[in-house]
Amino acid sequence: MSTLAPLDAIPLTNTFFRKLLRGIVAGALLAVSIWFLAYTTSTESIANRDFISYWAAGQQLVHGENPYDAQSIFAIERSVGWHGSRLIMRNPPSGLFLTLPLGMVRPKAGYLLWSVLILGAWLGSIHLLWIMNGRSKNGLHLIGYVFTPAVACFIHGQTAMFVLCGLTLFLYFHRRRPMLAGAALVLCALKPHLFLPFGTVLLVWTIARRVYRVLAGAAIALAISSAVPLILDPYIYLQYAAMARTSGVKTEFIPTLSELLRIAVNPNAFWLQFLPAVAGCLWAIWYFLRHRAVWDWSVHGPLLILFSFVVAPYAWFFDTTVILPSIFYAAYRARPTALVVLFGLLALAGVPLLFATPPHSAWFVWSSPAWLAWYVWTMRRGPNSTRLSERIES
Repeated sequence: MSTLAPLDAIPLTNTFFRKLLRGIVAGALLAVSIWFLAYTTSTESIANRDFISYWAAGQQLVHGENPYDAQSIFAIERSVGWHGSRLIMRNPPSGLFLTLPLGMVRPKAGYLLWSVLILGAWLGSIHLLWIMNGRSKNGLHLIGYVFTPAVACFIHGQTAMFVLCGLTLFLYFHRRRPMLAGAALVLCALKPHLFLPFGTVLLVWTIARRVYRVLAGAAIALAISSAVPLILDPYIYLQYAAMARTSGVKTEFIPTLSELLRIAVNPNAFWLQFLPAVAGCLWAIWYFLRHRAVWDWSVHGPLLILFSFVVAPYAWFFDTTVILPSIFYAAYRARPTALVVLFGLLALAGVPLLFATPPHSAWFVWSSPAWLAWYVWTMRRGPNSTRLSERIES
């Protein structure tokens, strides 16, 4: 696949697309602001978002209790107004350091703190992606503010935004500050199943290039984040293993291609759900070996990120936030026709918010293959030019 030019290298900085993007962003931000002010003032409203599972886990951990105890978590959630079915944090213990501050405050204060952290991760990621894509003035970075999965992450308080932040920090720092880049990957460990091919290539790359400082940074950060919950709960990893066995993932419908494969072949064979990821890891190794001599995470990483998400054994609509680096990379190299298609996909992705579509709806199955198809199509038909990585400024 050829490396293509930044968008401002071709005549696409016309007024129409700028005004369209600014109008979409202004309208979306206004709508979200009104929604936020109107519906986040009551504890009950806050309690009926995914945030409440992280708050309840923090409450349990601070008091030395099991943050993966479904019955206790459900009782805490119900006590503050949760009306849905049982909701529990499924992230591994290494991510519990994020929930610790939530255990020290009430739901409203916790939601405000959590929202500020998510917003900071969101804005920071978009800014760094804008820098990595040449600091273009064409306004395409505004796509990041209207990407529906990211908006949903912010509203519901999902952790995928932190994962995006960690991934973006790795891409930004991997050349100049490899240890810091490796440390940033601890945020990706919140949802490691989304990065199986990506992680495979990362390991092969560090060994082939002897970039051991990346591994060192990741190992140190992961060791610290894993040790924090052990101080408060020595049995945390046994409790997590018990929760994983009874979490209900095997019986839930998760709108991914991997889930559809298992349902089509044998619904009771859960291992089938990991088969696409295994195949994806093999493809990723081939992809790396093919480009080994010129491998650049800024250039080859976006496709790997997107492909890893498509073959993930399970992923929710909110998790699509992590593919923003791939969307940015292709958008800044897209021809006008490809951008029109992108705007159409963005509009289609906004339907779930308009109709309050539940996360387990089969509607979301189209999303990941559609983004991958758009990326490949865009990159294959775009113009050739110099590598973007050469334009990154410090």
